[in-house]
Amino acid sequence: MSPRPVLSSGASKVDEYAATAGAYDLFAAPYRSVQLAALDELMPRLRPEVGPILDIGAGSGVNAAVMLDRLSDARVVALEPSRAMRSLILSRIAAHSEWYRRVTVRPEDFFSASLPERIGGAILLGVIGHFDPGERAAVLAELAARLPEGGAALLDLQQPERPRRVEPYEFTAATIGELSYRGIAEAWPVDTELMRWRMSYLCLEGERVLTEDTAEYEYRHPAPAVVAVEAEAVGLSLVPLADGVHWLVERA
Repeated sequence: MSPRPVLSSGASKVDEYAATAGAYDLFAAPYRSVQLAALDELMPRLRPEVGPILDIGAGSGVNAAVMLDRLSDARVVALEPSRAMRSLILSRIAAHSEWYRRVTVRPEDFFSASLPERIGGAILLGVIGHFDPGERAAVLAELAARLPEGGAALLDLQQPERPRRVEPYEFTAATIGELSYRGIAEAWPVDTELMRWRMSYLCLEGERVLTEDTAEYEYRHPAPAVVAVEAEAVGLSLVPLADGVHWLVERA
């Protein structure tokens, strides 16, 4: 079985996700049901009365929208450093004027943004691999300092669990009207935690390629046991969900 490709916007300083943004939700669609199930697991642990939900690497805003739609009293602070991805989340919000007072979309990465002193929970999907071990520890410490007792954050530890060569494979395909869209991924190991991914996004009319965008970037694949130790060091617990990809980070 091919590993799930990295489709995050995350904390990259360069807008490597401009290529992804052209059809981001379409390319991510095969993985959305699993992601929604993980969000369902997070919901009972959110404490919106304590502070806003922090969406780190908010991407196209699909997860922020879930929070705003399902939790009528929740506020959301969405961090999205990618200009291209930020245009998607703002377009999504523009269709819901009732959300305007409840959501803030910040154009900074995690370490540049002014974070709320207290948060009701956090979402870090497709993000943790953008941080090196020192940064990861700092992110977990900041979450621990801001989450209430019993609060939680949702993250994913993307496959493969250990860096290895991933031969080119089609991770998604869809037909919209007369055109088809394909996503192709491949990757190479860099060290014991780091991988370099190449993602290609194609729009085709029959066999004729109309557009082809390619992005390359590095992403870390820390082992769950490593992240568990890092979480425990700041008073958090790493709890696996049934899908094997998503994890809750809880403050006891």
